Amino acid sequence: MHFALSFLAGSLLLWGCANQGTPEGGPFDTEPPRLLQASPAVKATGVNTRHFTLTFDENVKLSSQTDKIIVSPPQREAARITANGRHVSIVLSDTLRPNTTYSFYFDDVIVDNNEDNPLEGFSYLISTGGQIDSMQLAGRVIDALTFEPVEGLIVGAYPATDINDSTLRKRPFPYVSKTNKLGFFTMRGLPNSTYKVFATKDNDANYQYSDRSEGLAFSRESFQTTLRDSMRTDTIRIDSIVRRDTLHRDSLVTYPFTYYFPRDIALRYSVAKVQQYGLERHSRPDSLICRLEFLAEPKKLPRLRSLDKPTTPAESLYWATAKGKVVDLWLRDKELLARDSVRFALTYEKTDSLLRLQEKTDTLVFIKPQARAKKHDKTHEAEKSPLQITLTGASGAFGGTPSDSLYVTASRPLAALPSSAIHLEIQEDSLYKPQDFTIVQDSLDHLRYTLRFPRAYGKSYRARIDSAAVRDIYGAACDSVAFTQQIQKEDEFGQLTITLQGIRSHALVQLIDKSDAVLQQFYGHEVKVDTTQKAQPTAASTEGDKILAELLSKQAPQATKADSLPEAKTPTESCQVSFHDLKPGEYFVRLIVDTDDNAAFTPGDYPDRAPEEVYYYPQAISIKKGFTSEERWDIHTQSPLGSKPEALRKVKPDEAKKKREDKNIEYYKRWGRKRR
Repeated sequence: MHFALSFLAGSLLLWGCANQGTPEGGPFDTEPPRLLQASPAVKATGVNTRHFTLTFDENVKLSSQTDKIIVSPPQREAARITANGRHVSIVLSDTLRPNTTYSFYFDDVIVDNNEDNPLEGFSYLISTGGQIDSMQLAGRVIDALTFEPVEGLIVGAYPATDINDSTLRKRPFPYVSKTNKLGFFTMRGLPNSTYKVFATKDNDANYQYSDRSEGLAFSRESFQTTLRDSMRTDTIRIDSIVRRDTLHRDSLVTYPFTYYFPRDIALRYSVAKVQQYGLERHSRPDSLICRLEFLAEPKKLPRLRSLDKPTTPAESLYWATAKGKVVDLWLRDKELLARDSVRFALTYEKTDSLLRLQEKTDTLVFIKPQARAKKHDKTHEAEKSPLQITLTGASGAFGGTPSDSLYVTASRPLAALPSSAIHLEIQEDSLYKPQDFTIVQDSLDHLRYTLRFPRAYGKSYRARIDSAAVRDIYGAACDSVAFTQQIQKEDEFGQLTITLQGIRSHALVQLIDKSDAVLQQFYGHEVKVDTTQKAQPTAASTEGDKILAELLSKQAPQATKADSLPEAKTPTESCQVSFHDLKPGEYFVRLIVDTDDNAAFTPGDYPDRAPEEVYYYPQAISIKKGFTSEERWDIHTQSPLGSKPEALRKVKPDEAKKKREDKNIEYYKRWGRKRR
């Protein structure tokens, strides 16, 4: 008898262990924790305690992303929120405000201990007054250019009657929420009123818009809260007596439900372009280079005057090259090269406190690194070190097309790059023949040169620079280098023609890949997109409308030839944009309404300017070699707050729960086979 009882107890223990979610011991738990009790109760009124306890039906914990928890009204000192067993404890440090509804929003921070199933969108409301303010505002925040959801933004609301243009920077939001991973937010516990809604990064955690670097999403609309009592029908799961079936949904339940409005607020987030210019630091990494690092890429090269040799022309003292924010001064004067320190008076542009560009002159001392300082002239080391020359072509979409490039890049400034030093040939049949070309030096990066020549479909080109054919400003010679460039045949490419309708405003049309990288683009100085759809042009207003397309290489890595667009006489007439020599694959198209005519997307700047409107062609465009794809696009069928093609989305709904259910499918398949 004792043995039988022991065997039964052991069997029950094993059965209990088998239902923890092991592969063959039972289905995976996909259910989130359920709130059993709250103290004070949910939506309790007349609350005078700052300590709250939430009790759940199973052991819970807080995920690592506790910064998702939002308390509204916002607290000067953060609330202390902890989990222990089945309980979550909330302790407020701030004094309770009278007649105020408090909303505690947890997003998906509360999860069960075993499977980390999140209790999504959970909130807890109480009031210190005699009633609960139960109104809500809900919506979504997306990036104004990419349409990707922006997670972690503080969403704040002010009563519409209590706000002006300066309120954002003077007063914290009285009501707050936070965007989740899909950009959605819900603001609870609001009095019935009309509100202005904003969203910002809130880097300094003061619950207000403090600086342009935080970015801002805003709407010029005011939003009136309303509600509607209705009925709601949901599908529920029925638990089997034999097993807990988390897959089959076989029952419907209808119950009273209150819908709160607005629930579709759409906000476009962007960071205003307020570029600070000025010198950040200066250094001398070796004897050859004096380096200047700026806060932003300078609009023009700075001017320098040697304080050691003030009467010597600058061009004989140094050679300047620029790459982005860094300007390198290559010293070429032997006396300066030998000095342990050199002094320059630098004149450059700097942004003042009013964000105006002003010229400023500083005295800079460049000190040679002691570890590298040598008694002999550094120039001799440069002579011993070979000059590095590279030949490269374009990468990405333009490689192997007639729009390919051929670059000559040097490791140090060249004394000269004569055309006689470069041998460029084109293959004709089985022979290579000389190909004419011109050399263009980069206007900023003087270490890079472009070889310009026409390229033909199906042709091969080869370039060669012989050993010692080129020398740098220190006298060091290069090694030999060669490069072959193959242009594919014309029938290996596809073409794309897009007919745009409703053209009434300047537009930038971009061809992009799955990573949102711009491959080609056209800018129309007068490519016009009708964003009002109501305004009808007069004969006088349309008579001079010209629709031109000009490719801007400064906005894309490379560019195709500019195409001319036909003149549009009315908002409903169309024009065409063509992209040539496309490699087979999937492409996407984005259109930016360029209201300020700067050939680039311009973010918003509250309160003066909203972000420029952006539209995505609704689906991927497949390009096949040897074919021309033709598409028609009327942007009036889309909202500038609309969605982007599914294949372009970087943030997709969480599929963790689906994966767990998929595991249960496999479990029940195995369970069924074993049962048979």
